[in-house]
Amino acid sequence: MHVRLPIGRHRSRLAAFVAAVFAATLTARAAAPDVQKLIKEKSPALVTIKFVLKVSMPMMGGEEQESETEITGVVVDPKGVVLCSNTQLAGFVGLMKKIMGPMGGQITATPTDLKVLIGDDAEGKDAELVARDTELDLAWVRIKEPGDKPLEHLDLKKSATAEVGQPIVVVRRLGKYFARNAVISESRIGGSTSKPRQLFVPGSAIGMTLGLPVFAADGDFLGVMISQVPESEDGEFNPMAMMGMISEMQDSMTGLILPASEVAKATARALESAGKK
Repeated sequence: MHVRLPIGRHRSRLAAFVAAVFAATLTARAAAPDVQKLIKEKSPALVTIKFVLKVSMPMMGGEEQESETEITGVVVDPKGVVLCSNTQLAGFVGLMKKIMGPMGGQITATPTDLKVLIGDDAEGKDAELVARDTELDLAWVRIKEPGDKPLEHLDLKKSATAEVGQPIVVVRRLGKYFARNAVISESRIGGSTSKPRQLFVPGSAIGMTLGLPVFAADGDFLGVMISQVPESEDGEFNPMAMMGMISEMQDSMTGLILPASEVAKATARALESAGKK
């Protein structure tokens, strides 16, 4: 038997539904990033690291190869320390070494002639590699003569804790062909993992952003994009096992988020070690 509800009850439910939709819309708008503001505030700390990568593969019987490469890093100290992706600084050779196991030990990749380009500078300032953390996929480059004026930088201590579901953005620079202009990539934190360490997983790929800082929609620093790739478990190179590892690497290659607190600790350790050396 069909029971017709009183008109008043229909209206109250409709009003509640409309109010809920309106509130959700306001929340979504409030969470939307102000792209222009974020680019203006965050891009000055982003710099281009230009270097010559020397790669040697003795097992291939070839000579050492050289190529000029550019990656984006972020200044994390006003005196000229730049944080970047260790994977990118090695031209992704590190990933090959992990996939190939012991056989990959013969491969070497050495970044040389490092220069840091700040703003519109096309020549760059001489720099040096001062520390690496291969487990966290981070590397630190220091400008040799940064000048007397403190550089625009990302303060690693001013951070927030990421939460699953929240919108996130990464500010990155395009390549030389596009005048290295700053652009925004957006996603949402789709989940987290506790192995091999605490990491947050973007809900969708946000471009080639390894080594770059991740921000909340309001600009709070949440972490840095890194790659995490398992070591080959076989004692020798196994092409079939390699195919399985490549499948597992898909999430890692798009980047995972190392929490801001861990980035700050790793940077402190790296600079302390570099100071002792």
